[in-house]
Amino acid sequence: MTSFIRRILAFAALAVLALAGAASAAERRVVVADPAPPPAAGPLTGYLTTPAGAGPFPAIALIHSCLGLPDNRAAFAATLASWGYVALFVDEFAPRGLAETCSVDFPVGPADAAAALAFLARQPFVDGRRLAVIGFSQGGDVALTLAASPPRGLRLRAAAAYYPPCANRQGEALAVPTLVVVGAADSVTPAADCRTFVAAQPPSVARLVVLPGAGHLFDDPASAGGRVVLGMHFAYDGAAAARAEGELRRFLAKTLSRAGEGD
Repeated sequence: MTSFIRRILAFAALAVLALAGAASAAERRVVVADPAPPPAAGPLTGYLTTPAGAGPFPAIALIHSCLGLPDNRAAFAATLASWGYVALFVDEFAPRGLAETCSVDFPVGPADAAAALAFLARQPFVDGRRLAVIGFSQGGDVALTLAASPPRGLRLRAAAAYYPPCANRQGEALAVPTLVVVGAADSVTPAADCRTFVAAQPPSVARLVVLPGAGHLFDDPASAGGRVVLGMHFAYDGAAAARAEGELRRFLAKTLSRAGEGD
């Protein structure tokens, strides 16, 4: 066999592996709960992305902002899958015919998140002892709610809240390790509120990351160049998004590791 042919075969093998990795990270729409927690006119659905292999893997429920699923949903979930986590982005608006909930109360968020965690715990490829929730803005408020009052019967090990409205949770005590990430220039959910909230928690439970110069939705490429939606100012910041991703990866590796996972 010539060296040229060996190189071709090696390249083909790498291509097959790359395609297999891409296929493993492909998302699929699933029914999370049918019916969805009320008020709803249909089932709660979501987008599920799994790592390569049989598992069981730790799993994460992802809760979107008041604007709905982000444009970079699939990319973010694929990143989590590449780290070894099952990712389930919950679509809270589909069963309720909603376009946004920025101007109204949306109290059903924690119930949707709990349903998503329960769905994940039932999957044969998920390690039900290693569950986490990540929320964005309004979804971050949900993540903090569950971190303070974890759903009964589920092994919630960690929570992460991106630019959450921390003022809503003042006075509550977190029960699971929680990462809070917010931009220093966020005019929608001020960093000062999150400083006050996290300062009241034990350092072993809560970690706050304030990103200099970053605003609201700093991790959403759809906000590149800045935009105003319903009076709220958003601006994508690639450097801030990269730092937040690194912080999240280290946090998840620490909190969802097998060590100390209990019974």
